[in-house]
Amino acid sequence: MDKASCVLICEDDYSNGHGFPSVYKTLGIGKLIGAPIAGTMTAVWWERLINGMIFGIPQVGCQDMQGRFGENLQLNPDIEVYNTPADYLEGRDRQLERAVEEMMKK
Repeated sequence: MDKASCVLICEDDYSNGHGFPSVYKTLGIGKLIGAPIAGTMTAVWWERLINGMIFGIPQVGCQDMQGRFGENLQLNPDIEVYNTPADYLEGRDRQLERAVEEMMKK
């Protein structure tokens, strides 16, 4: 890798929003910055019933190199930073600010 990098993560991430940063961290490419991600790395088959009800059936689980499934396996950032509701209202992103600060060190 020629350049330093980091990935922003937050509690809103799921599916490949969990998978990509998990692989990024495993490969040691850079730091994860933000809030922990609940383990949600399972492919789901979505069905819609005649009455409009939609439900998902877990179809494929994703495993790491140690054989652990991503489902229910929380992914923690290297640098934990949370945005507050007030931050959102003010247009402030503490996670992005911290990522820029971290990259400026490189």
